[in-house]
Amino acid sequence: MSNESTSATTAESSGAESLGTKNGAISPKTDIYLNNDGLTFFVNLPGVAKGNVVIEIDDTNTMCISAKNAYSEPEGAILRQFYTGSFYRSFQLGDEYDNDKVTAVIDNGLLKVTIARKESSKPRTIEISA
Repeated sequence: MSNESTSATTAESSGAESLGTKNGAISPKTDIYLNNDGLTFFVNLPGVAKGNVVIEIDDTNTMCISAKNAYSEPEGAILRQFYTGSFYRSFQLGDEYDNDKVTAVIDNGLLKVTIARKESSKPRTIEISA
């Protein structure tokens, strides 16, 4: 199975399904990690500063991440490989996540978004009595 297929399957089973992009924006590369406490997204947004990122979660549990990089292209380019423009990615989150407990930080173009799992959906150990 390819890495892409494995990643998609893992993302869907974690309760975070990628919904894609819109309006010609590029879809940033994203890694998603799941643990007992919740989901963590690492989104690659090169050239994007804190003030140029918007994260929204609507009442259908859709998380949308939109951003614009601030790269200013100098004149006289001979080879141009940097992307300039907008990024957009959306994910459908499962009901087991607490949309009121979301944190986000961006550092050197890497956005980290953490969404806590609801207490009622966290794995728990059942104590056995004698």
